Amino acid sequence: MALHEQIRQRRQALGLSQEKLAEQLGVSRQAVAKWESGQSAPSTEKLIALARLFNLSLDEFADTGIHQDRTSAAEEALLLFRQEEQARQAALRQQRQENLSHALLIAGSYLLFYLAGRLLWCDRSQSTLLGWLFLVRPTGKGSYLYGWLLSSRMFWYAGGVSLLPALGGKRRFSSLTALGFWLGFGLGYFLGPYPAGAAYGHSHYGWAIWGCVWLLSILLGLWVERKQHHRQQ
Repeated sequence: MALHEQIRQRRQALGLSQEKLAEQLGVSRQAVAKWESGQSAPSTEKLIALARLFNLSLDEFADTGIHQDRTSAAEEALLLFRQEEQARQAALRQQRQENLSHALLIAGSYLLFYLAGRLLWCDRSQSTLLGWLFLVRPTGKGSYLYGWLLSSRMFWYAGGVSLLPALGGKRRFSSLTALGFWLGFGLGYFLGPYPAGAAYGHSHYGWAIWGCVWLLSILLGLWVERKQHHRQQ
């Protein structure tokens, strides 16, 4: 069945006049009359609206006007519509793959940090491999900040803050917070210990340095994502 016949029959099946259909689509009654007589064809945008109105899937509606003779404007519009839909689906698949790849990269950076700390500050000689990976507490010089990140669970919270947005496509935010985690740890590790002989002893405030840097990276990530969103609009 030709496209113009499909439009007329489905309009009548819904009990709509040409005027009512035109109102819902934001076109004139004369435009609908020309579609139904085959004098002109709906634009791609209006074809999408018609498919939704007639409760058809996009493929079903795209197939209604395809015949051996593909030279009419209606059929060309339908073919263009299908091509645009296929391109959109391909772009969505590509974006999901890129998001997943970035999320795996972020997860790998946090895993690298975790294993590096285990190698540096956790004694494996007195434990099994699983015990060394999950149970042995870090000890020794320089282990304070690493141990605090694990005991306070901030390591896991920070990992989630970086990883979950990556899966949702917020890759800039994800990268900046992961970078902030590493940078905060580096600064806290080297600048955190009190000088020897300080009034309160040999304490450590690397956790405060790490927290400030990491929170700043979150704010920066939100700002960058907002700027990117405005550019795309």
